[in-house]
Amino acid sequence: MRGLGVLALLLAACARPPEVALAPPYAPEAPTGTVRVVVAGMRSPKEAKPYRALFQGLGEWLGVRVEVFGRRTYGEVLEALRQGRAHLGFLCTLAAGLGAEEGVLEVLLAGETFVPYQSLVVVRASSPYRTLADLKGLPFAFTDPLSNTGHAWPKLAARGLGEGFFAQAFFAYHHDRALLAVLQGLAEGAAVDRVVYETLGLSGLRVVWRGPTDPPPPIVARKGLDPGLKDRLLKGLLAYAGTPEGQRVLRTLGLKGFRPAEAWDYVRVYRRAEEVLP
Repeated sequence: MRGLGVLALLLAACARPPEVALAPPYAPEAPTGTVRVVVAGMRSPKEAKPYRALFQGLGEWLGVRVEVFGRRTYGEVLEALRQGRAHLGFLCTLAAGLGAEEGVLEVLLAGETFVPYQSLVVVRASSPYRTLADLKGLPFAFTDPLSNTGHAWPKLAARGLGEGFFAQAFFAYHHDRALLAVLQGLAEGAAVDRVVYETLGLSGLRVVWRGPTDPPPPIVARKGLDPGLKDRLLKGLLAYAGTPEGQRVLRTLGLKGFRPAEAWDYVRVYRRAEEVLP
């Protein structure tokens, strides 16, 4: 709770998104290891242990060493794949579409979610707000500039609701931090991923807007990855996901398993959102 107090002071003092320090399970670099995996910061480092458990379980299944690392923003995660510093990535939907559009990554698998992958706008349960329109001009927590659910969809939905709708918006850089910003009164509303929202199960919040359903965040590979290694990782991930241990880890991420994915589904999300991105 001490860390959350510091976050509150930072936001109150300068009305800018906080600098989120890297911490376990995210390492600053992953220079060694047979396989390197970069994970988008859909959850803050404290809440991201299931991502590390998933890929370390893959490593144990294959008998290889797997290094898992992350970055604070989705853009930085995408850059790690662009530069070839990771073999695989667990990337958000919109950023994956951007990477596929640029030709720097290949979309491999989509998560099979327990609930639809869609954008939610949430408020405190005790607040008077009933619709998205009620939040015009109020402090609002987005997740990340390249987030489909945590930024693009609410921006698209608010286009007809007047100028300056998100005049006091800021980026929390993780879905759980955006929700905590609402609970702590730092924001009156937040845009988040429904899968993360329902998996975390935080009390004291209420949904006032739901976006359409989109393809969920995928597993991606950097472009040019050795086909033999890619095939081995793909088969290993599917096999591990079917084990009791794999199923336990996946449930903590709101997933039942994985299915084949098409890059075009993600490119389409990016092209739709492009006009509202920074």
